[in-house]
Amino acid sequence: MLVRFLRFLLLLCLGLTLTLYSAYFPPYSPVIASSIQVEEEQAKEWYQRGQITQAIDIWQKNAKNYAQQGEIVSQARILGYLALAYAQLGEWQKAETAINQSLELLQTKKAEIEAIPVLAEALNIQGTLFLGRGDGLSALSSWEEATKTYEKIKDNVGILRTKINQGRALQALGLYPRACRYLLDTLADSPLNCEDLTSNSLTPLLPKTLTPLEQAGWLSLAQTLRQEGNLDGSQTILEYILTQLPSEETKTSILFSLGKILEVDKDIQGAQENYQQAIAQATTRGTQLKAQLAQLNLLIQQKYFLEAANIVEEIEKNLADFPVNQTKIDAQLYLPQLLLSWSKIAVSSNKLPSWQKIEALLKQAQENSQLINYRQGEAYGLGDQGKLYEILALTRTCQNNISPFIDCSITYHFSDLNQLTLKTEQLREKAQKLTEQSLMQSQAIQSDDITYILQWQLGRILAAAGQKEAAINAYLEAVNTLKSVTFDLINNRDFQLSFREKVEPLYRELLSLLLPQNNQELVDQDNLEEARKQIEALQVAELNNFFQDICVVSQPIDVSNIDPSAAILYPLILRDRLVVLTSLPNQPLEVYVTQITQNKLEEIVKKFRYHIVIRSQREFFDYGQTLYQWLVKPLVAHLEQSKIKTLVFVPDGVLRNIPMSALYDGQKYLIENYQVALTPGLTLLSPQPLKNQRLNTLFSGLTETFREEGLIPLFYVKQELKAVQSQVPTTVLLNEDFTVNNLRKTLENSYFPIVHLATHGQFSSQFDKTFLVAWNSFINVLELERLLKENDPRGNNPIELLILSACETASGDSRAALGLAGFAVRAGARSTLATLWSVNDQASAVIMKQFYSQLSTQNSSKAEALRQAQLAILKNPWYKHPFYWSAYILVGNWL
Repeated sequence: MLVRFLRFLLLLCLGLTLTLYSAYFPPYSPVIASSIQVEEEQAKEWYQRGQITQAIDIWQKNAKNYAQQGEIVSQARILGYLALAYAQLGEWQKAETAINQSLELLQTKKAEIEAIPVLAEALNIQGTLFLGRGDGLSALSSWEEATKTYEKIKDNVGILRTKINQGRALQALGLYPRACRYLLDTLADSPLNCEDLTSNSLTPLLPKTLTPLEQAGWLSLAQTLRQEGNLDGSQTILEYILTQLPSEETKTSILFSLGKILEVDKDIQGAQENYQQAIAQATTRGTQLKAQLAQLNLLIQQKYFLEAANIVEEIEKNLADFPVNQTKIDAQLYLPQLLLSWSKIAVSSNKLPSWQKIEALLKQAQENSQLINYRQGEAYGLGDQGKLYEILALTRTCQNNISPFIDCSITYHFSDLNQLTLKTEQLREKAQKLTEQSLMQSQAIQSDDITYILQWQLGRILAAAGQKEAAINAYLEAVNTLKSVTFDLINNRDFQLSFREKVEPLYRELLSLLLPQNNQELVDQDNLEEARKQIEALQVAELNNFFQDICVVSQPIDVSNIDPSAAILYPLILRDRLVVLTSLPNQPLEVYVTQITQNKLEEIVKKFRYHIVIRSQREFFDYGQTLYQWLVKPLVAHLEQSKIKTLVFVPDGVLRNIPMSALYDGQKYLIENYQVALTPGLTLLSPQPLKNQRLNTLFSGLTETFREEGLIPLFYVKQELKAVQSQVPTTVLLNEDFTVNNLRKTLENSYFPIVHLATHGQFSSQFDKTFLVAWNSFINVLELERLLKENDPRGNNPIELLILSACETASGDSRAALGLAGFAVRAGARSTLATLWSVNDQASAVIMKQFYSQLSTQNSSKAEALRQAQLAILKNPWYKHPFYWSAYILVGNWL
């Protein structure tokens, strides 16, 4: 549903409807007979008032008269008007014929000065038609040619208009960063990056007055910024345009965009009010339709089904006599998705949508797409019909409870389900046929963003039918296709927010097919190797989504070649089971299954995490022992046989948030038997061992903090500093010396194998809530990355160890340690030692002294140094509770 919604908004929200161009007619007109000129002006007036057929009648007559008189340029100009008018009526074949005739005529006159502006506008109209039919790439090409043509006559207005249109074409293609950069250069010629645009930085860029055309350009930029997640910059521009006395139609677009910002900010009432105002003030049905659909989405999510039913009726009336164009088709595709969402969250007693109405809408969209040759719309229409029949088959299957591959916790309700006469197998066959037809269409037009969704859909249908191997192949094709579209999608805020619905389930469903259902099921090594590959791919995808960028590059690593005493454990949380895939040196992969639901597992993990930080409680023992039995106990005999010393976990989901070292076998903690390390994935590992060198350390920390920020002073940091200084050569930046500038200068002037930051910080699943605290500022992960690269600008000597003490995972965030993994990967250090919670105790100084001593004098590996430090404090009766020692986790290279 996301992709369809984005395409719909790109036409409506970004002002790409033909209506935007309907009021503009080029001023370049040759001297013509008075009567014809009067008729032309009359036709323009009819057109602008929406009386399109009357305008067409006049222009057809004018075009014929000009042809008879040999006025080729004037004839070409009128044909351009006709092309726009035909498109408004949805008569796309006539529109295409008219604009092609116009361009052919102008080619014979392109050397004449009077023909150049008419040629430029014909190219501009051609781009409009291309975009109206969903061909953003051809639209971009036409608008680029139009810009070059306007430049020949130095028509600055035409140049600006076609450049703004190019930015819109880039948006339609999903190239949001490029679109933002292009629009910013066009409108303000600013060196700022789009992500750096704030209220303060934007104010100097905005002209004192804006023409209507400039208003449209800035509006497009605002909408692009919103798509990229820069809500502050977007809102600043929108509110500024409101001060410029915009047209009623522009006001409506602004209200809609502000509503979308409020919706993202969870101000549902404010968003609803904006959408209602937009509906009431809209001067075209297109902008009214976009606001109606946005309001319907909110009403459904809020479960206001009676009000939703009323809006559906209004939308259907609006669509009934709407001209056939991409705007109408995308609305016909998006409305069924909203109705399916309604049927999913409603209960049988509510007013329910009709599956037959959904099918009818999709068939209309498919037929209309064929009418205007909108091939993406046709692919969606077919594919969504396949999805509908998949859902109907799912509903029938769950009623009979006959398939282990179906998640029957997801139910759909329709008002006319009793009119469904086809049997389950017939429904599934129809779903498969429609999906395969749609897939052929999407592959023919090389639309990967549609293709991966359809391949995924086909995989689900085949899996539900029990065709496991065919389903696996479809899923593998889907994840491979997804790689080619991730860069464009990941820069879209809506995609980032829905990653857990649009990407993560694809990987997990594939893994569920590749891995066994229970310990009795035999799975061949090829499937297990593929499963390991896809687990690693999921880890990379999560990190890239966290960073909102394709920044994590992975390479396969053979661990047995670098550490023959290490075992790699991949605990994977699936909907109905926990699977632990294990890699031992020079042995086949092994897999163990625990039958437990995801919800129950997550409940136990959260209780373990909750109780382990309460020093007065001992309930964590029971939960730690349960997790040990699931994650480690089945492997113990194999670990002993292979003489394993180190357990490296590639944790999944909530398992990232707990200290594996504190798992309990009934007598000992895991750390008492093994070195323990974590990694986001072996393909992200930098496998070199710690070099035998002087461990010069840069120690930066705070014993005082921003009291107005509510942060507690870290008094023990001085003790921690003394412990470090007693073991290794140390350069110190403390309190007011710990600034970003001082950190940068220090790193520029010296190389430090270890960088130790003893300061407040927080890890979160959200990038903007993951940070460290310096004396006078906050440091996010990208800023830290830039700073640490100053230590090794050529990449020859990366930091061996980054230590982040006093940080903690965000409370209540089940995926908070994703931010820790992000720090570990993006900072560029081979290893990161961090804390899951802020210990704030003398114990920290003791652990650090032992840890540095092991590294500097015992030549221990990082994992063994941490283990010995934790064992030392575990033996201290004052600090034996795991609250004091298990918060420290080693992420990345354990060597």
